[in-house]
Amino acid sequence: MKHNLGTLSILYYVYGAFTCLIGVVILILVLMGIMLNTDLVQGGSDAPPAFVGSALQIIGWVLFAIIEAIGILKMLSGRWIARRINRTGSLIIAGLSCLSFPLGTALGVFSFVVLTNPEVQKEYEAGGSLLA
Repeated sequence: MKHNLGTLSILYYVYGAFTCLIGVVILILVLMGIMLNTDLVQGGSDAPPAFVGSALQIIGWVLFAIIEAIGILKMLSGRWIARRINRTGSLIIAGLSCLSFPLGTALGVFSFVVLTNPEVQKEYEAGGSLLA
């Protein structure tokens, strides 16, 4: 079961990077909000109220910050698993990953199976290795 820790660490790095990439795509909302607040759109007869563009920008930035933070936490969990430290933090991130179906759920369940194994628990209690 200890051999699965390396795989689990890599999966968290990849999934965290994928999550951060999705966060960058969310910036399209910010660009739409900026576009709605330009003079070209506001000068038309069917222009939406000015607060719509501002609201889209605020929502976009908030979603971007949340998604990027989650992605960074997933990559941090990968680092913790590689170093065999902060098992509790990795379990919390595994629970958070379970909320995003289907890839996150599969990764979270795999994490719980590996990290709750008694052999892996003993390795974490031994202080971990600084291999990574």
